[in-house]
Amino acid sequence: MPSSAKLRYEFDRASRLVIRDPADALRPTRVLEGTVTTDRQNRLQYQFATPPAGDLPRTLILEGRWKLTRNHDLSLTLNEQADPSARSTLLFKGALVRAEAKALVFAVQRREGGEGEPERQELTLSGAWDADARNRLTFLVDHADGPPDRLTFQSGWEVGRAHELLYRYRRYDRPRRAWEEQTLVFDGHWDLSESRRLIYRVEGSDTSAFSFTAKLQSPSLIAKDGRVVYQVGLGLTRSETNVRRVALLGAWKIGRGAAVSFEIPYARGRVQGLRLEGAWRLSDRDQVSVTLQDARGEPWGATVLFTRALAAKSNASLFVRLQKTAEERSVLAGVQVRF
Repeated sequence: MPSSAKLRYEFDRASRLVIRDPADALRPTRVLEGTVTTDRQNRLQYQFATPPAGDLPRTLILEGRWKLTRNHDLSLTLNEQADPSARSTLLFKGALVRAEAKALVFAVQRREGGEGEPERQELTLSGAWDADARNRLTFLVDHADGPPDRLTFQSGWEVGRAHELLYRYRRYDRPRRAWEEQTLVFDGHWDLSESRRLIYRVEGSDTSAFSFTAKLQSPSLIAKDGRVVYQVGLGLTRSETNVRRVALLGAWKIGRGAAVSFEIPYARGRVQGLRLEGAWRLSDRDQVSVTLQDARGEPWGATVLFTRALAAKSNASLFVRLQKTAEERSVLAGVQVRF
């Protein structure tokens, strides 16, 4: 078999593997049909449709660094050559079709024999979801050794009607000469337990979570409004940051010990509750005001106000106790607060 350091790899328009060997004057170029998959180490496996010549294995394994292009195609820069200028880069044209708990699934379009209707092959990369310092969605591709490859999603994200995290993007389809719109849906739930952070935990994984730097739009929340609104700065370019308004709708409830929960509805009737501790007071207008704390006992940055009817509906016994201790002062972080 020729030295792999001399071979150059690429895909043609039908997603067939093209192998060029500059040192072989008799057979400088070969176009080989096959299918693409990845192994557990996220190495590319190209299985030839028919047994190749004796100098190639039935399944070719190629290693490199994965990247997401601005057109939302995948690329793999092979690392078998020491000279970076001579490295081959394989470009996979297709679409991002599915976001799983620990994987990103990409659909590659190929044509048998280079003609006819395209067939779809799915290429799966394993890893974990994350957010970068500019609040963009990223996917960390695992490697057997060395740091993971970071795939950065350049377009903006948004929140769907069922509070699911959505990523919408546009890609240009060169054969059709048209723009296509695609959407990735992330199943998960919002976690508001940290101050100055807005977290979306991807369902089915303990390691995949988008932690966005954010701030509450208002420190005063009204329980009957049933909403929490954040402002998130999204850096789409190095010089441009868009401020995104994220509104989460749900139901505020007050429980034992003045613990407060915010229950957010999701798809298929699922409701996910967030529990926060707080220091409460009964105001002169018969309203219960709770100054919230995060999971570490630090100020959460907001106060939620319950009307008498809403507080009694959530916890009638608590409201009776509050009425009896209306003159008492609550202490939070060493500061006395009177409502």
